[in-house]
Amino acid sequence: MKNSLLLILFCLSFAAFSQNEPPKLPKYNAKNAAGIFYYNILEAEDKIKLKKDERKVPFSKALRKYNNKIKDISFLNSTNLNDVDLTVNSNRTKAFKDPEIANKLRKIIVEKVAPVKDSIEKVEKVLNGELKTFLSKRQFKRWLRYQRSQKEKLQPERPQNNQNRNGPNNSMMRRRGMGGLGGGRRF
Repeated sequence: MKNSLLLILFCLSFAAFSQNEPPKLPKYNAKNAAGIFYYNILEAEDKIKLKKDERKVPFSKALRKYNNKIKDISFLNSTNLNDVDLTVNSNRTKAFKDPEIANKLRKIIVEKVAPVKDSIEKVEKVLNGELKTFLSKRQFKRWLRYQRSQKEKLQPERPQNNQNRNGPNNSMMRRRGMGGLGGGRRF
């Protein structure tokens, strides 16, 4: 009897402490936040199904030109981006607890990462305009889909909590069919 009581008490205290843990945050990467990445030309050709050499040559030239411009932007802004990485990653646990620090970090990110992101978007618009001139509509749609997928790979995964509050095991979700907290239907 005492053992079972101690076991229940231990489980309840463990559950109470585990709920107060902050989520495990992924490392912040300023280059990914700014959208700095390079296209693999051969992979892109395969994804949009380019078969004619007359389209492959200008396509690869356009992507090489884009990659070179991105390298220049990355090189010119590398110190700023590295500083943002260091400050955000060293203060992220403090920022989770203190909203003032979180706002300061957000301000730093906006000041230093947003201009880089804007310049990359301009280069991207030029690339898309250039590709639209010689790709078919279907190939251009595939290109935009490929481009979107490459950008999505840069997004960090959502932080994982110990409890998945929106998951299928949530007791409120299971009770939803029973009218919330009470019993059957209410008219």
